Amino acid sequence: MKSLQDGYGYNERLFSGGLRGRLHIARFNWLAREIADRKCPSNSVLELGCFDGKAIAYLPAKPARYVGYDANWENGLDIARVQWKGERNFSFIEATKPEQMNLTDGDRFDIGISMETLEHVPPDMVDAYLQKIAQHLNGYFFVTVPNERGVLFLGKWLIKKLFSKDADDYTFRELVNATLGRMHSVERDEHKGFDYEALIRHLAQYFDIASVTGLPFRFMPRFLSFGIAIVALSKAERTNLTST
Repeated sequence: MKSLQDGYGYNERLFSGGLRGRLHIARFNWLAREIADRKCPSNSVLELGCFDGKAIAYLPAKPARYVGYDANWENGLDIARVQWKGERNFSFIEATKPEQMNLTDGDRFDIGISMETLEHVPPDMVDAYLQKIAQHLNGYFFVTVPNERGVLFLGKWLIKKLFSKDADDYTFRELVNATLGRMHSVERDEHKGFDYEALIRHLAQYFDIASVTGLPFRFMPRFLSFGIAIVALSKAERTNLTST
């Protein structure tokens, strides 16, 4: 869970510079590049895990409508509401479970975004969130998550354990299993035990998977990447593209 540590906020921890800052800003640069490359409309945007609405600045133009949901763990929604208070069609809504995404049957969005969020969602809620988003999406769904399996995970964990306070607690057996990709043998707790391959399978139930690449470098194989970037296409949009 994103948590306030020693009075040092989320934005300061992740985006204040250095290697960590560059790694985290990479997902926003990826988002901007993917939207531009795919030439997809982004006039209406639905985001799960919006925090302070940072992604809005990386869209090709300010959308006419934006709805962001977030757990508001570090008051990110409060920051967003102040920053975008002049935008009548921007909404920042606190939600910790799928049913709090208070969308109506007629609500449709050009694109969906969820970056570094789905790893925090309890496994028994993931499908309900994805189904809710799929029901209201006409186009692409842009997702990023961390890589918490394989040798890259082990390297990240060792660095955190040695140099910071935010390394998850793993037993030796869990470390071995996570390094070998046997995620079913690792207890889930937010980042801990998160399996991006399992998420891709969940996504495929509701979307067509357009691409899966590594972050921050898409030419790197997934197992050596710090993060995983997924572009999924709503099945409704797939039908529209096929019929035109």
